[in-house]
Parts: sequence; structure tokens; C-alpha cells
Amino acid sequence: MTDARSLVRASLEHPALLDRVGDEDDLAAAGVSSGELIRLALSLEDRLGRPLEDEELLALTSVQAVAGLIGAGVN
Repeated sequence: MTDARSLVRASLEHPALLDRVGDEDDLAAAGVSSGELIRLALSLEDRLGRPLEDEELLALTSVQAVAGLIGAGVN
């Protein structure tokens, strides 16, 4: 989960926001903007080496979801 938190934190304009967000909390409800979510998606695409599918983009709602995508990208 540390890698996922680091990736999310790097995408935030105010990284300290993540200190108040649990792994399962909804990022948008916690105050993460759409622009920050786009940066997160682009970072994930870079890390995975492929574009995210529509379902994956829609599922980017929590740190736990990011961790799942990072784990799914490990071969």
C-alpha cells in the first residue's frame, strides 16, 4: 500500500491531504480534484506501461484501488 500512497501523494497539489484519507476512503469525497485524479491516472499509465481501460479509470476511487492496479500490473 506504500507504493500506492506514494503515487497518490505525488499527484496531489496538497500532499498533506492524504494524511487524513484512509486506504478505502473515496478520494473525490476527501477533496481530491478531477485534475489530480487525471494526474494520478497518467502516473499509473506510466508505471504500468500501458493506457488504463475505461473500467480502470472509473475504479480509481481510493488508495486501495490504486494498489490493486499496481498489483495487477506486476508480472
